[in-house]
Amino acid sequence: MIFDFRFSIFDCARRRWAGRTLLVVCTLALFALSGCKGGKPAQATDDGAADANVIEKSAEKGPVRMVVRLSPKEPRLSDMVEMEVVVEAEQGVEVNPPPFGKAVGDFLVRDYTQKPAVTTDNKCVRRFLYQLEPAHAGRHLIRSITIEFTDKRADTEAKNEPVLLESEPIEIVVTSELGDKTPNLADLAPMHAPMPLPPSPVWRWLLVVLGLGAAVAGALIWRRRMRQNAAAGVVRRSPEETANAEMRGLLAENLHGKGEFKEFYVRLTAIVRRYIEATTGIRAPEQTTEEFLRDIRERQVFPSERAAQFAQFLEAADMVKYAAMQPGTRQVEEAIARAQEFVGLPSALTPLRKTCDE
Repeated sequence: MIFDFRFSIFDCARRRWAGRTLLVVCTLALFALSGCKGGKPAQATDDGAADANVIEKSAEKGPVRMVVRLSPKEPRLSDMVEMEVVVEAEQGVEVNPPPFGKAVGDFLVRDYTQKPAVTTDNKCVRRFLYQLEPAHAGRHLIRSITIEFTDKRADTEAKNEPVLLESEPIEIVVTSELGDKTPNLADLAPMHAPMPLPPSPVWRWLLVVLGLGAAVAGALIWRRRMRQNAAAGVVRRSPEETANAEMRGLLAENLHGKGEFKEFYVRLTAIVRRYIEATTGIRAPEQTTEEFLRDIRERQVFPSERAAQFAQFLEAADMVKYAAMQPGTRQVEEAIARAQEFVGLPSALTPLRKTCDE
């Protein structure tokens, strides 16, 4: 009995101590939770108190309310000032943005953004954001922010009449890191004396010289190989093959069929002249027709009868080239046939009579 009585007293005390411990723990937990909730900083809303670093002005007229906020409150000369214009109007009221140009008071407008309109509780909220740059240190005055709105609601008395809503003037003090001191070049630290460059190791210059030499040698070798390849790729053709290729190219262009007779005869006689120069050594392309024919007679390139036929060919071509004569189809075919015969090619027409000397 004594043992049971002592055990009962001990068990009761133990349970009472556990209950008190649980109560203390719960109390501390509640204090901790309440402390976490209370430690969170309050956020400023459009309708609540402004932040300590924000200047806020508001104005209201009829169905429109305007709030102007500027931050920071005390900017430095190197800071950008953010200005937000919030306009809240009822549905059916048309609002125009603030009519700013390149400046707002003593501030320069560096950027402008218009946020999409938000409609809540039969009201339309519009936000206009500006980035302002102070022009100088000291006091800056924004006299007023003005917006224009037109009430187009059906139950309004001032329907379709524009109304102006202006805010109060706003004054901002712009500070400078120098304060009231005027910058002076004499306050700058003196210039350091010239410092010699560290000596460059000799091996660097040797590497530069070797690199340049290798580049020059490589360029010379490449150029020589290119010349060799070009020389190996050139196929020497005989005067007859050259004249034949040029004649086929000229006839393929069909200049005479297009009525371009002067160009056709110039190139046709040039083919014959180059062929005679390549086979006889007479500088035919640089000579006039008279000089060319005289050299042919003196050097006896052709027999007399063939030389006369060649002279007729050149003189007929000169009439087309220089006298603007329009040859007929038969004359063109005759000129082509004679040119082909003079360069050793067969022609479709009756060939020229050959003399015994040929």
